[in-house]
Amino acid sequence: MKKLISILLVLVMIWAISISVFAADGQNVTLTITGAEGHTYKLYQIFVGDVDQEGDKTVLSNVKYGAHYHPEGQQDKEVPKDVLNTIASSDDPEDLLDAALRESDLVATPEEGESTVVFENLAPGYYLVKDVSADLDGETKSPIMLQILKNVSIASKHASIVSEKKVADKNDSLAPEEDDRDWKDVADYDFGDMIPFRLSVTLPSTLEHYDTYELVFHDSKAAGLGEAEEFEVYIERIVDGTAEKIIEITSGYTYDPHPCGKTTCDFLNNCSFTVTVNDVVAYYKNDPNVTFANGDKLVVEYKAELLDTANVGSAGNVNSMFVHHPDGHTAVDSVTVLTYALTVNKIIGGVETRELLPGAGFTLRKWIEEDEEWIDIGDEIVGDEENPLTKFVWRGLDGGKYKLVETTRPKGGYNTMPDLIFVINATHAETWLGNNSALWNLIARDVNNTKNVFADIDENGFEDGMLEGDVENYKGIVLPETGAEGTKWFIFGGAILVLFASVFMITRKKMSVYED
Repeated sequence: MKKLISILLVLVMIWAISISVFAADGQNVTLTITGAEGHTYKLYQIFVGDVDQEGDKTVLSNVKYGAHYHPEGQQDKEVPKDVLNTIASSDDPEDLLDAALRESDLVATPEEGESTVVFENLAPGYYLVKDVSADLDGETKSPIMLQILKNVSIASKHASIVSEKKVADKNDSLAPEEDDRDWKDVADYDFGDMIPFRLSVTLPSTLEHYDTYELVFHDSKAAGLGEAEEFEVYIERIVDGTAEKIIEITSGYTYDPHPCGKTTCDFLNNCSFTVTVNDVVAYYKNDPNVTFANGDKLVVEYKAELLDTANVGSAGNVNSMFVHHPDGHTAVDSVTVLTYALTVNKIIGGVETRELLPGAGFTLRKWIEEDEEWIDIGDEIVGDEENPLTKFVWRGLDGGKYKLVETTRPKGGYNTMPDLIFVINATHAETWLGNNSALWNLIARDVNNTKNVFADIDENGFEDGMLEGDVENYKGIVLPETGAEGTKWFIFGGAILVLFASVFMITRKKMSVYED
């Protein structure tokens, strides 16, 4: 809440406000508030008195209790000196007054299309002006304490406060320097991956005028994500175009994994958890080397596992957040996480009509560039003698390089299918407003990028994040069988040659004997 200086010594106490004073006609005065579009103000009369001149200063003398702040039966009675001293010496006189304020019917809201409110016929004195607007979407409220001795016009400059949620995108099959791993609205991941999320809120330009400033991050994770973990909280500043962590926050915040049912969660359905930073101002006070600068952000990072219960395909897994601040809340901001499926049909190769071939088993592997190795995506998918498979499905895939390996060959003289290496390429939105599909295109191409291997087209001709295609097995080369016509002639000819060779050898041996 804003630190207010002594009511009796301050003419205007408001952050980021400008005041112009005009001469009043008569004793009654007017308060005009400009720049009030979208806000509702309530005015409380605290003290009244007589307007006097002391040299070139206008002062209030004979101070009496006002209509909206007085002990029972003491309205218009003189305010004791000790009461004035207590309020003057208070570190937070506004809170001191709040406890004893009486109801006021002095309420004003700008007309539609206007941005000015006017309170007329006011007795000179001290007034508390409260912004009683409903929860503000992206703005702070402006508490004001005024000494009004003449007509006063104030221009309230409400500070903006904006929050956003982002998700990091990465491709395991690419080297970090080749992969765009910036924070985005849309990302795709494999089942089992730990997904980094980032919640941030731009602090209001009026932060230094608060004694304390509590911020509560409300996050709604998709059902297909595990518990949030690995939290990192810090204050970030852009320095020479680069985001830098200027304050690391290791204490003074709390994580509540079960906040559902609290009234502050009503603004966001299915709130999964909250992170409450008790006092942002304190971090600046406790660090003598850092002072607040306009544009500073409070950031909360965490990770959550993509579970095998997550939505697969273009439906995505939507995650939302907003921030409660002392004057209201920010707008909801959302991101989504995509993951894909691959269906492979085994068919007989080299035949005119498409015919499914049962009995094979496949293992899908993915290339991990960081480790420079292929890893198995689950176990081999294979049927048995009673239930041989012709369709093989993998769910929860990210973009990247994959290898399909036939680890069980179908029976019947079929050759083992050569390994099939392919790349899943996904194109999705980087900025997403949550009102349409975040997936723009999904295709699997051969490793040389010369042809499509698996396509993403559903029965209606639309892309749904589900790749599918056929792979073939061919039979081995068939040699002639014994008993064929050619084989008979081959055997007959061979027998004649053997007979002639035998006769030749016997005749030669006899001739050799006669010569001896």
